[in-house]
Amino acid sequence: MINSLQSGSQHLTISGGTTYVPYISPGAMSSGSVRYNTNTQKLEVYDGVSWHSMVDNAIIDLGHETKEVMEWAHKKMHEEKRLQELIKRHPGLKDLHDKFEMMRVLCLEEERK
Repeated sequence: MINSLQSGSQHLTISGGTTYVPYISPGAMSSGSVRYNTNTQKLEVYDGVSWHSMVDNAIIDLGHETKEVMEWAHKKMHEEKRLQELIKRHPGLKDLHDKFEMMRVLCLEEERK
């Protein structure tokens, strides 16, 4: 079981769980399978022949496009949070935001036709 999965701007950090069986696997017991070994308290990766210990937290590098998508999503999440804070402080923005969203949906529906 994976205890946590954290994303940074350049990688994912996976913290292991408590089970001994593989839990990240591209197929049944094939190369690339990952497990948490409760005896050694380490993540292990299977190379097709044997299991090899990894560090306590594994860092998985992401491709350039995936990194860009994660950075964009992170930025959008903060923009949305900031917008919601502004709407709470300035009630007039809520009405404008609601009208904008309604027009956006209508325009998207019109484009689909």
